[in-house]
Amino acid sequence: MVTVEDCILGNGALHDRFFATTEILARLVSSSPRTVSMEQLEDATGRPARELARLCNNLVRANLLQHDPAAPDKWMLTCHPGMVTLEDVFRCVLAGQPARSKSAVRSSTHERSSSDVDLLVMQAMIAINQSVFKHLRQFSLDRLKISATGMFPPRRNPLRDACPDDSFDLEMSGNETSHVSPAHVPA
Repeated sequence: MVTVEDCILGNGALHDRFFATTEILARLVSSSPRTVSMEQLEDATGRPARELARLCNNLVRANLLQHDPAAPDKWMLTCHPGMVTLEDVFRCVLAGQPARSKSAVRSSTHERSSSDVDLLVMQAMIAINQSVFKHLRQFSLDRLKISATGMFPPRRNPLRDACPDDSFDLEMSGNETSHVSPAHVPA
């Protein structure tokens, strides 16, 4: 049984392709800088070679994966894992989705007319996709390499970086900085 947690945007097939593609990249990241064969991907993912080949070809089209020039039966990443985010994976999966048949598109177009509801739903879908992309962009594949070694990256806190000593004192320029002294109150 598929639960809500097992789906991205309520689409189980999309989730499965997204998860499988991420598994492929995870295997490549954990083996980096060594290349990975189809057999190694089959062992790591438990998926058949035919499905993996289709997903790898989608990754090649997305410029995330390439054949090893020295061993054409092996795969390698095209860039550093930190440069690839889950947004890239998601876009790759969306681009590799089978297209709807033209007859299905034509019949649904004739059945409904352009309306304010269509426009509203389209705007909502665009906003949802932008939000999904924004959140997926925050997760780069180098997290897989780090978590495989048992180490986790330090959390980034932009305010802490700006104020390393947790002090909120401001430096003043000019003469004002040389006249910093405690105030004296006459008795």
